[in-house]
Amino acid sequence: MPPEDKKNYWSPYIAGVGIGLTLLAAFFFAGRGLGASSAFARGAAAVANSTNPRYAAGLAYFSDYLREGSPFRDWIVFEVAGLFLGALTSALFTRSFSLRFDRGKGAGRFARFLGAFTGGLLIGFSSRLARGCTSGVGLSGAGQLALSGWIFLLSLFVSGLLTAFIARRGLWG
Repeated sequence: MPPEDKKNYWSPYIAGVGIGLTLLAAFFFAGRGLGASSAFARGAAAVANSTNPRYAAGLAYFSDYLREGSPFRDWIVFEVAGLFLGALTSALFTRSFSLRFDRGKGAGRFARFLGAFTGGLLIGFSSRLARGCTSGVGLSGAGQLALSGWIFLLSLFVSGLLTAFIARRGLWG
């Protein structure tokens, strides 16, 4: 793995202010907060509908998305595309873009890939089950001073700290 180059990372304070201003702009201009998971649900509904419309129409989960027509009619799809393009632009601008497969010292490539893939599936499923992802529930909810958003953020940080503690102590074998 290449050594970390700290000078290519933004200050967390500047990034935090930037996220806050972006959230404020989203509420002001779009009338909605930030989020991402529904863009993937809209895409899945569109793919299912294009491959097997009868089956997709029978799924209650996809019904709202299909009723609205093309997934490109919702701004959230463009937000997620903008996230990707913004991240790519930032990586290219700071000259920190590289194709690599990050993993820990003791993790093999297959184990790391399997863990990342499984974790991604679980997070995607959980975010749709909860009707929102971390940015939708955490940032937008807390930004509106919703109690559920603050409880979610507190739970997220506590569980992250506990998981890091357990993982670093090697309690998982």
